[in-house]
Amino acid sequence: MNTIQSKVDRGYWLAWFLASAIGYSLGAILGVSAAYRLFDRDPFDAVMGFTLGAMMGATGGYFQWVVLRERVAGAGLWWLASALGFGLAMGANEAANTGENYASTVVLLGSVFGVVGGILQWLILRRNLARAGWWLLANFLGSLVSAIALPIAAIIGESGNWALAITTFGLVFGAGNGAITGTMLVWLLRQSHTGYIEDLATAN
Repeated sequence: MNTIQSKVDRGYWLAWFLASAIGYSLGAILGVSAAYRLFDRDPFDAVMGFTLGAMMGATGGYFQWVVLRERVAGAGLWWLASALGFGLAMGANEAANTGENYASTVVLLGSVFGVVGGILQWLILRRNLARAGWWLLANFLGSLVSAIALPIAAIIGESGNWALAITTFGLVFGAGNGAITGTMLVWLLRQSHTGYIEDLATAN
């Protein structure tokens, strides 16, 4: 039984990881396109940053929801929670104008999405998963680690290859965040399942 469960867990983690990487990568492309079509400002400002982040978060969140809905009921607003969280994070980063201070960029982007996005997503998870509070820590750590994607994209962009820079930004962020939050999600699902079985045993 444990072997079968482990295979299921690995499969679910992989599905979450791929959904995050692909979703945020596609979202980055769509987000940049939407920001320039709607505003087209130079330099790239907070409003454009929010637009990029909201589109990126919504797309990544939607792809994650496709996986999440298999095991968590009532998660339909996951895309919105991700859109608001990442939109505010990107908007705050552009408003702060950290420029080439990459350490500040990573901390600011990771912290805002880690906290705001984490709380909004936790409000959804807590209705179905025991110990969902641990999600706040996982999303915060995942966001800080994956925020390195923005400096990496900026360095690539300096060569003039902005298509690669944008795609890399979304892919690296989604992969980093997905790897860490996916591990926590699998653990939370196992804890909730174990608690449910124990409750049934106690009731009988």
